[in-house]
Amino acid sequence: MGRRTGASLVRALLFASLFAGFAAHLAAGEKDCYDERDRIVSICIKSIKKEGFYTPPSQACKNEVKKVDMPCICRVLTASDERTVSPVKLVHLAHDCKIKLTVGSKCGTYTVAPVPPPAHA
Repeated sequence: MGRRTGASLVRALLFASLFAGFAAHLAAGEKDCYDERDRIVSICIKSIKKEGFYTPPSQACKNEVKKVDMPCICRVLTASDERTVSPVKLVHLAHDCKIKLTVGSKCGTYTVAPVPPPAHA
């Protein structure tokens, strides 16, 4: 009986270490997404700023959008971010850059619709 208990303990410890590694990986990924959000806001602010009309993205903005995880950026967009960034314009930017966002998913407080949002929003 002692051998089975020992084997069970080893399996439990192995599972716990794998789970801890996976959780750490997720936490690291979340941090990277916040960094990506900040880069997109910085580079693409003319297109996604809350005030005024949507402006087509610059080439530098398009290049950056194609490198990042836009669904993650949408998930981490906070109410504080929305004081300066329009989630509707962020979705429009993704659409202009041929990045698909899942219909019904959230981008900040905006729910992604089947058709792109209006350019003036």
